[in-house]
This record gives sequence, C-alpha cells and structure tokens, in this order.
Amino acid sequence: MITSTKMLPEGYVLSGEINLKKNKRLAITLNIAAFFVFVLSFYLLSSFTALVRPNLMNISGSITAGGAAVVVGLVIMLFTIHELIHGVFFWVFTRSKPVFALRLFYAYAGAPDWYIPTRQFMIVALGPLVIIGAAGLLLILLAPIRWIMFIIFFVAMNTGGAAGDLFVFARLFKLPPTSLMNDTGDIVTFYERQSTIDHP
Repeated sequence: MITSTKMLPEGYVLSGEINLKKNKRLAITLNIAAFFVFVLSFYLLSSFTALVRPNLMNISGSITAGGAAVVVGLVIMLFTIHELIHGVFFWVFTRSKPVFALRLFYAYAGAPDWYIPTRQFMIVALGPLVIIGAAGLLLILLAPIRWIMFIIFFVAMNTGGAAGDLFVFARLFKLPPTSLMNDTGDIVTFYERQSTIDHP
C-alpha cells in the first residue's frame, strides 16, 4: 500500500502540475466558476429547504446592517474552517503540520514537504466540500428558522469555494492510483511511475 512520504520514490517522474501562482488566468477562471457554482448551489439548497421545511416559504425580509455583518463574519469563518479541514486531512496522512496562506484570489492549505498518494489526496481535496455540505444539510433540517438563510449561504459559499478542489479532484482521475502529489498550496505537482507513462 502506498503511503505519504517525504522522499520521492525511485522511478517516479514529473507528469504535470496545477500552478495557481503562475497561471493567474486559471485562478481567475476558477473564481468565476466558483461564483456560478455558488449561485446554483444557493438555488438548489433553497429549493431543498422549501421542500423539507415548507413553513419557510412565507418568510421574507431584507438584509439589515447586522445581517450584513453576520454574512461577512460567515465568509471569514468559512475560509478558516474550509482550509482547516484540508489541514486536518494533511495532518492525518502525514502527521506533519500543514502550511496555510491567503492570496489575492484564493486561500490554501498545503503540505510542501510531502508526496501524497492519489486516494489520500482525493480525501484531502474533497474533505471540506463533503463535511461542510453534510453538516449544512443536517442543520437545514434542524436549525431554528431565523438561521436557515445564513446556513444556506454558508453551504453554498463553501460549495462554490470548492471549485478549485473539484478541479484538482477531476485531474486526479486521469492519473494511475500509484501516482503521488506534492501540494505547496500554490502549486499541486503530479508524479507518476515511469513505467505507467511508458506503458499506459
């Protein structure tokens, strides 16, 4: 069984990368995609809420200054929780402290000293989307009515913010299960066994 390692095993070669630090166009594209995913997620979550809690259909209101402040607080909390979940999974698989940073177009957690196998990296990538999404759906069913729209906003924002994670996850499907990933935060680098490249 392949495990995370600090030393690239013999026979592995560089096969590709996702470089948000250098590829600003990709970073901007992912942010645009994140906005549309957010809008779609907000609509679907609102429809789901109307289905499971129809008593909310008649509730309306405007955004007050206090409500706007809560939204800003939720966004900051979301970035923090989202990256912490990535970090927790990095720690689970490496037992090493991850790195965190905030950039102009994105925030990140990374494990720059480690090479992580495909299946573990899939869990790292999708951890925040799955955990926050599942918790959000449960809260929609159980939370007081006054908090529902904030929960919908939070979960929709997280889903949109996971656009980059989904992009990486989709890229992993093109790689053999024996591949290794190195994630510095800005750059995810992919390594494959030379034999799998020569004989796909």
